[in-house]
Amino acid sequence: MGSPKCDFLRYVRGEESQTDFFVSLLAQTDTAQVLNRIHDNLEFDETAFVKATHRDGLPHHPEENDKRRTIDWVVEDKTKLVGYESKTGADTINPKQLREERRKLEYNVGRKEVHLFGITEEVYEPHLGANASWLSWFDVGNSVIDIEKKSESIKFMSDLFKDKGYEGFTGFAAFKRDESWFVTHQNDAVNLAFDVDKYTDELSIYTKGNNHTDLHDRAKQNLLKVKKKDSRSLAPSYYIFAYQPKEYFGDADTDYNTSDKGWYLAIVIPVLHNKVYVQLNTYLCKDEKARVVFDQYSEEIAQLIEEHDMQLHASSNSLFYERNPTIHSDSDEISALIENKGGEGRFKRLRIGWKVDTDQPPKDIVRETSEKINDLHRIFYNGLERRTDYSDIN
Repeated sequence: MGSPKCDFLRYVRGEESQTDFFVSLLAQTDTAQVLNRIHDNLEFDETAFVKATHRDGLPHHPEENDKRRTIDWVVEDKTKLVGYESKTGADTINPKQLREERRKLEYNVGRKEVHLFGITEEVYEPHLGANASWLSWFDVGNSVIDIEKKSESIKFMSDLFKDKGYEGFTGFAAFKRDESWFVTHQNDAVNLAFDVDKYTDELSIYTKGNNHTDLHDRAKQNLLKVKKKDSRSLAPSYYIFAYQPKEYFGDADTDYNTSDKGWYLAIVIPVLHNKVYVQLNTYLCKDEKARVVFDQYSEEIAQLIEEHDMQLHASSNSLFYERNPTIHSDSDEISALIENKGGEGRFKRLRIGWKVDTDQPPKDIVRETSEKINDLHRIFYNGLERRTDYSDIN
């Protein structure tokens, strides 16, 4: 490669320009420092340097490959040669591409170790095959942002990752009644939900199709009415981030659509308020099986709510239109409400759980939310036997 100054490329938009900008900065700063923050199980020594990019690739091409692959960037130190292939957005990495890129690394390495990583924005680890390991751009970005003593190049990197939304949850912006705050609040809510996902023991945030998160986020309200009344919003009354046991993912017999079936765990965030709730959400008037289970164990459920200082929120509308739920904590009152099919003729939806203290530092909000949703899972779920038997729950 040439001089780092000559290799400095302008960040525009898209995966290639993002990679160009990041790698040119990586070449100008302490490469080992940055990469050692990014990697948990791989350590670079002080000689680490950017050996090749997709503009100036490794020189030798193995004949076995179908294509003359050019890896996005390659780093070398005394003991190893490490390649990185990156994608952004919904783009995924083809395992065949990784096989050929690993072969190319091995063809250029000499006697050093070879490592290959695929970096994507996917929510969950994709199948890359045995030829490569996975990194998330969100984890990469957070690692760089968290570096305390930053060189000028690392500051530029950090700004890049913040601009790309990789910073994670940094707290809720103070309320302002304008469109800008609405969008900012939505992004804050999403960041909180995905940060919590990192700390849930047996749960993962529910997604459907290409990592699309089901936020029930449909803008149906008239903009003029939104501006005139505090009770209205462009989106539903709440953002709903549903979680399900990790065992459910990828199993057609157990995976489910959280929007209209049974009961599920969720982080519930009002669209127009900086509040957070962790709740079990059920729509008893729609689900006969869930209604039977709740009716059969109504007293036990009410006792659990009382013992764990939870509240039951009962709604007359769906969460899209809900304004002010009625709040219940008395066990006898809760039992009667459940036995009446969730308050048939009066209430349609029940939510059981806690409110999170949002008047604390962002990391503590994430921690408390994670702890509460883990606790709710332990209280109401029994692994894959959930919804069927409350007798073993303690």
